[in-house]
Amino acid sequence: MRILAVDDDPIIIELLSELLTTIGQHDVETACSGPDALKIVGDPDHKHFDCILLDIQMPAMNGIMLCKEIRKIAEYKQSPILMLTAMSDREYVDLAFVAGATDYVTKPFDFLELRSRMSAAQRLVQERRIAEANGARKSAGVKR
Repeated sequence: MRILAVDDDPIIIELLSELLTTIGQHDVETACSGPDALKIVGDPDHKHFDCILLDIQMPAMNGIMLCKEIRKIAEYKQSPILMLTAMSDREYVDLAFVAGATDYVTKPFDFLELRSRMSAAQRLVQERRIAEANGARKSAGVKR
């Protein structure tokens, strides 16, 4: 999967890149802020990301606001978005789900939990691709 990981902490970004590359040989790109992430996902020349990981607490634009903005982009309406949080306050996680988050992972990362959550996200991506392919085949059959 192509993954965009967004966190203002360079240590977390490095850790995520290493873990995601190790557990699934994912192609990971990173951004250090919400505005930087929006530039990346909004760039029409940039290849689509299959999954996005967002830190909830970031300056300038928090992950919840960023999630809302990403969901406005047609190509990312159905993409898995996992929130990264060190917060134990359930209110923030609830707000993230209202904003369009698919799942969340707590910091510090548990290797097995992260792998499990990423496997679930990958299944969602694969199921969406199959559904799109089936829909395209049906549409092609109708036009004949």
